[in-house]
Parts: sequence; C-alpha cells; structure tokens
Amino acid sequence: MKRDRISSENLARQVASIYAFLSSIWIFSSDQILQFLVPNPQSLTLIQSIKGGAFVVITTTILYFFVRLGTRRLEKSEQRYRTLFFAHPQPMWVYDIKTLKFLAVNEATIEHYGYSEAEFLLMKITEIILPEEIPRLLESLSKIEMGLNRVGLWQHHKKDGTLISVEVTGHTLEWKGKFAEVILAQDITKRLQTKAELENYAFSDLLTGLASLSLLLERLQFVINYPSQNSNNFAILSLDIDRFKPLKYAFGHDLAEQLLIAVAQRLKTLVSPRDIVARVGTDEFAILFTDIGNYNILTEKIERIHAALDFPFRLDTVTISSATSIGVVLDKLQSQRPEDYLQAADTAMYYAKQKGRGTTVFYEPSMAKVVAEHLQLEADLQRAIERQQLSLNYQPIVSLETQKVVGFEALVRWYHPDRGFVSPVQLINLAEKAGLIVSMGQWVLSQACKHLLEWQTRFPDLYVSVNLSEIQLRHPSLIQEVKRVLDSLQLPPFSLKLEITESSLMENITWSTGLLEQLKTLKIRLLIDDFGTGYSSLSYLQKLPVDTLKIDRSFVQNIEVNNKDFEIAKTIINLAHSLGLQVVTEGIETSQQVEIFQQLRCEFGQGYLFSPPLNPTEVMDFLNQNC
Repeated sequence: MKRDRISSENLARQVASIYAFLSSIWIFSSDQILQFLVPNPQSLTLIQSIKGGAFVVITTTILYFFVRLGTRRLEKSEQRYRTLFFAHPQPMWVYDIKTLKFLAVNEATIEHYGYSEAEFLLMKITEIILPEEIPRLLESLSKIEMGLNRVGLWQHHKKDGTLISVEVTGHTLEWKGKFAEVILAQDITKRLQTKAELENYAFSDLLTGLASLSLLLERLQFVINYPSQNSNNFAILSLDIDRFKPLKYAFGHDLAEQLLIAVAQRLKTLVSPRDIVARVGTDEFAILFTDIGNYNILTEKIERIHAALDFPFRLDTVTISSATSIGVVLDKLQSQRPEDYLQAADTAMYYAKQKGRGTTVFYEPSMAKVVAEHLQLEADLQRAIERQQLSLNYQPIVSLETQKVVGFEALVRWYHPDRGFVSPVQLINLAEKAGLIVSMGQWVLSQACKHLLEWQTRFPDLYVSVNLSEIQLRHPSLIQEVKRVLDSLQLPPFSLKLEITESSLMENITWSTGLLEQLKTLKIRLLIDDFGTGYSSLSYLQKLPVDTLKIDRSFVQNIEVNNKDFEIAKTIINLAHSLGLQVVTEGIETSQQVEIFQQLRCEFGQGYLFSPPLNPTEVMDFLNQNC
C-alpha cells in the first residue's frame, strides 16, 4: 500500500508537470504565432477563441488519458491487495480504529474463529479479545498513527469458547474513508504449548511429576545467592531406594516404575510448598528444605521420611517393603555452586549405604577423600573383571560318613596391586554397590565350571557349588547365562549347584518358586544357603524346588556347649530329611563338631578342619589324597 501511495503521488506530479509545460508553451507561443500570421484584429479575435477552445479540448483529453491511466493502475493495485487479503491462508481483518467495528474479514478468519462474515461485520474487535486484555488494546490504540506497523501477542477466543494465543501484525491505513488497521493473525497456540512442554520436560520428571535436577539446581542456586531471604538455613537431602535393582529384577520394569511413583507421592506429602522434591537419578531423589529452623526440626523431618518410606508399598500385584539411605548437607558448605552441595549430599548418602539400610549420615569434609578412594576401588574392580584379574579358590565339601571329597564351593578372590587381598565380604559388597556383581558372577560361574570339567577327567562324580547374590538371582538373563555355560562346556548339569541365600528368596515367594522351577528344568541342583538365619518356615520350604539346605556357621561354632544351637541344627536336619533334602554344614573346625553332625545324620560338611579354600593347582593335589 505504501508503494501504491508513492505511485499515485508520482502520477499526479507527472500530470501536473506535463500540463504546466504544455500550457506554458501554448500560452507564450500561440499568441505570438497568431499575431504574426493574422494581422487582421477581427480575424485574430475569432482565431484566438478557437485556439482557446482547442486548448481546452486538447488538455482535457490529455488529462483524461493520464487520469484514466492512473485509475487503472490503482484499480489493479487494489484488486491485487483484495485478492491477497481475501485469499490469504492466515486470518486477516480490517477494523475501524475509532469504533473498533470489523470492516472486512477474509475466509481464513471466518473458518478459524467460527463466526460468519455477517456476524463479524456486526461485532467489535473487543468481542474476540479476553476482557482483561481490552485496557491494553485501548491504550495502544490511543497512541496509534497513520502508516504505523505493529506486532503483538494477544489471547483471543473463538465462537465455541476455545482460547487461542495469537501473534498479530497490524498496519494502519485509510479504508473507505475510515482510519483503520489491517491485521494479519497467526495462531501460535500449538507453538507455545510445545515450548511449555519442552520447558516442562526440562524442569520436571516425566515419570513421577517431581522437579528435575535442572530445577533443583536452579532453586538451590537462588537460596545460595540470597541467604538474607532464607535466614533460617537450608539443607539438601540425597536419598535412594535400598535394594532397588533386585526389586526391579524381581518384579519387572512396570512395577519398579510404580514403586518410584509411590515413593514420589509420599515424599511430596512430607514437604511444604517452599521446599522442593526432585528425582535426580533412576532411584535417587533429592529434597531441598529452605527453612529448617534448627537441627532438631530437621532430624524430625528426616525421621518422618524414613517412617514413610519404611512402610510397605501396595502396588498392583504385590506389596513391597523397602527402605532408604539418606545423606544430608547443611548450608555451611563453603561453596557458591549448587552442584557442590548436591555432590556433598551424595557423598553422605554413599556413606549411609555403607552403614546399612535405612541410615542417615550428615556430610563431613573428610568423607570426600574416603568416597573418592572407594570410587577408585570400584573402578579398579571393574578393570580387574574386564582383564580377568580375579581368581577362584575352592573349599572342599566332604562326606561326613566316608570323609571323602564330593565337591567344592567356588569362592572369588581379588588381589589388589596396591591394597593386597580384599576381603570376600568387602569384595561382594563393592561389586553389588558398583553394579558389577552380575558381570563378576558370570565370570565366576564360567571359570568354576571350566575348572570342574578339568577335574572330572579323573574324578567324574565331583560337583561345584557357585553362590548367587540377590541381584544375580533377580537378573533377567540368569537362566540363559547358566544354560549358555553348561552348553558351551558340555558339562553335566547335575554337576552344578547354585547356592542361594534364604533371605533373597523371601521377597516374593511366588516369583522365587517360579524362577527356581525354571532353573530346575536345566537339571542343575539348588541349595539354600544360611538356612535358619531368617525366614525358616516349613510352609515355604515345601514350595521351593531345592535339593539341599546349608546350615549356617553361626549354629556350628558353639554347638558343643550351646544346647540351643544343637536343637536348632537337629531341627533343621530333621526338617530337611522329612522333605527329602540333603544337608551341608559349613564352618566345621573341630572333630567334636564332626561327631555331633554325624550323630544328627548330616550328610556333608565343610570347614577349616577339612581344608581351607584352595587355589586350582592345590585342588588336584588335595583330590589325589582325599578322593
């Protein structure tokens, strides 16, 4: 439209210039020529009248020609803009700035807003704008000028009441003699929704609805930067669900997610609106308490968290009991970085997990070095597993009747190049917490079966017993891994025993029974380790497809003088025999203990009386002497 205005001005200027030029030539030259050609005054007067009439006709014709040319140009321009206006795919309309009434709308406006053209032409623009935005519109129109371009974001509603976000581009003009504004409207509702969703993804956890790590760090940075607004101190708690991996393996991905959601819901009920609960890892959560008041109030909050998460979770098909380890850091940390606070809380939480389930530890600077060393040890263990730098020892299992070796229990050992031998308990705990127990267990199973195959060339009736941790037991690849090892070595399945602790079977007895039945289809033998230390029950023992019970050493070490231990051992052996199971007693260290278990008709024993754990080379010498 601006270009057309310029074209119209040029045309008017051209017409005026041509008219002035021709008129000047005609006026100054025609009289001189006529006076020279017509000396008779009467004739000259007549001819001058004719000349004037001719001039009028000629100039009128010229003016008509140029005006008509300009009109055609304007008509074409107007038609072009009308076509652009009415055919534009985006909503466009023109409204009177004074009365706010619609003057024209295109088809896209009619389709998008749901009103007919007739309805629009009876409406004011304020009828599609949210009431709270009308003052802003009126204020902007009070300052508007001709030829002004404007861009703005507005909330409109359609005829059906749907709210939409609209980005409008406006241009003021004269429309049929009225001061008006033409509007191009773009519905950006979906774009803004997508943007909001992306922001929501960034600042909230999709599974639990809790805050994300990003939002937690942002809020934590605020309370660090503005302590005057948070004079009552703040604290960061880092917590995770104890034994989450075994639970996930046991109950599956869906139930594990249900557990996380249930934990999140309980945590949200324990904090005030000022505080923030975030999910910062698979089973890891963090809480920012922004107004803890004093130490006693904080400890009360922590106790409520433990109590809430210790209470069993009733999910779709099962009830799960768990606990949480909590690390705490207070606002006295000498740092301005929120990441440092969260790292300190994680360090304290790591300490808490080492102390046992359901524990809380407050961060101290000295912890960082210890945790760093522990993490280095985890890295060293991972390299040792990858490079097969672990070793196996084997403790003989002996027939108490014949005193002959019938098998061996495989025991993993690790000699650290700087620390020396790492204790078996520390090694297993380290592997479990570092997520290495499955890969280490697979190596132990494979190596133990390879060694057994070598020994069976001379002693074909030997078997090997391999321990399974709770995490291994619940890992979905367990059955396939056992089958793979047996098939690859062509080892007789009956030669392999898997030792499973009593406690690891009891989280879900139905699931455990199903798993053991699947393992039994491989024709291997199953042994319940540490029997009698926890859930001993005839009702569940009858359901489990096992072959052997192992009496824990805690009932053996004082059996000569402790009648209670004697009665427990006697009961376990009688129970096993009534169910058709054999019994192994571990921890035998004296001849008197051997005699007692022989009297109780226990089939097998192992312990330092017979032999300490042996390396593979020593095993063959031992077999030559005791088989």
